[in-house]
Amino acid sequence: MQHYTRRDALRACGIAALSSLAGCSALQTDDQDTAQSTYERLDVTPVYVAEEVDLSMPAAIETVNAPHNADLLVLPDETDTDAEQAVEWLVDDRVLALLGEKAEATWLSWVQSDAFNDVFDTQGYSESEPAPSLVVGAKVGLRTTTSRYSWGGEPTTRDVLEALDESLVAIEKRTPTG
Repeated sequence: MQHYTRRDALRACGIAALSSLAGCSALQTDDQDTAQSTYERLDVTPVYVAEEVDLSMPAAIETVNAPHNADLLVLPDETDTDAEQAVEWLVDDRVLALLGEKAEATWLSWVQSDAFNDVFDTQGYSESEPAPSLVVGAKVGLRTTTSRYSWGGEPTTRDVLEALDESLVAIEKRTPTG
């Protein structure tokens, strides 16, 4: 006859309790994951998100009501913003993010414009394959730099926020100080 100790009973109860919780993390929504995330630069960057962009921002990220108050502007891929306005924002050291299927096409239309070429030292442009659904652009010296992100399907809010933060960190590293 096998004797069970109190330790054996506690171990069995612990395993049973953990087994029942094992799938719970899959039940969390994207919003819950996003609210618990911390970001290196996004947490300290004022962000403007255009009304047409379907992106919910966690309370920890400062959002502003107007583009002129933001350091990061998140715009829809088919924005009404023309190249001249985009150049003006870039010259003012604002970071521009285009979100959606046509993000790259919109960015390239700006880059190929006279307004853009009059201000920035462009050395050509390229298209990505697959076409990114998030393009983040910023001014670095006399040039611009971009980060492009593609996901296998529709990106989650967390995917987009992590990509934006990653871009801000990369831009900060490329930007000359002084």
